[in-house]
Amino acid sequence: MSFPKAFPMKSSKGDIPVPVVGFGTWASENTNWCYEATLTALKTGNRHLDCAWRYHVDDQVGAAIRDSEVPREEIFITSKFWPNFGAPENVEKCLDLCLEAMGLDYIDLFLAHWPVAFQVHSEEIGSAKAFAGNGDEDMAIVKGADGKPAIDWAHTAESIATANGQQGSFKPTWQALQKLVKTGKVRAIGVSNFNITQLREVMSVGGDVPLSCNQVEAHPWFPNTELLKFMREQGILATVYCPLGGKGKNGSLLVEELLVKDLAAKHGMGVGQLLQSWAVQRGTIPLGKSQNAERIKANLDVRRLSQEDFEALNGMDQGKDGRIVDLSLKWGVELY
Repeated sequence: MSFPKAFPMKSSKGDIPVPVVGFGTWASENTNWCYEATLTALKTGNRHLDCAWRYHVDDQVGAAIRDSEVPREEIFITSKFWPNFGAPENVEKCLDLCLEAMGLDYIDLFLAHWPVAFQVHSEEIGSAKAFAGNGDEDMAIVKGADGKPAIDWAHTAESIATANGQQGSFKPTWQALQKLVKTGKVRAIGVSNFNITQLREVMSVGGDVPLSCNQVEAHPWFPNTELLKFMREQGILATVYCPLGGKGKNGSLLVEELLVKDLAAKHGMGVGQLLQSWAVQRGTIPLGKSQNAERIKANLDVRRLSQEDFEALNGMDQGKDGRIVDLSLKWGVELY
């Protein structure tokens, strides 16, 4: 049995079909690859692009969309606001910056990138710049005495604020997100990197604009099973970053694991194609990225695995030690 072409995502106007494979546009340093890679992704059939203000590639993504000649309405586009836009009055500013850079009238899904907010220089936030290797000053972020971002506790998720002896709530920011749907500049809203407690905080707001999606890390080393189970029960779509893993704490790579390579060879797949197939088989949407044209095409060709091989990948779970992305130390606040 083949996979569906799209998974349904709830919104205020009914379900929106979301292509089951997305193309990630994040790059840690040099972003010059993004235009050609995104254009290749679109020309080879990918119709789901995962973006964010912090990635600083919106102009390249927009150019690739225009040059691909794929009609805008056929492409599902996600973007996200960084914690420097976490105050309610700044959320729309980030959305407008993303739309302007991409040359678009609307985004399909707009997410809060993290459950924390940063203090900012209010007079500079409307023109904040994000680019590889830049400092917090360029992003209008206020630094604390320790050189780390100063946390805006008032607009940080309640569980994180309380754990740090502070008072905070993400609810006002969520309500600002809900209002954006009514402007027509975004079709649906959601969050990223939120745990179960933080999702419950958002859901408690209610209203006719639902929590549509939570984008989280998930791969065989860190399947995030408990969180994904809760999201399925609540009808929250799961998009997953790092579907190919990355460099583990011991320096090893998931794509170099013998089991992964053996199963890929068994199925006549590339390792990325195998791991993306595993993700879709779990009911999640993987957001793999690549600069290689052949791998971009292959990663889109997901196939159902045998139950035995699916379970073998499930068995690679390393628990919390398998997590690749954790900015807690960098930001001086426990995120998980």
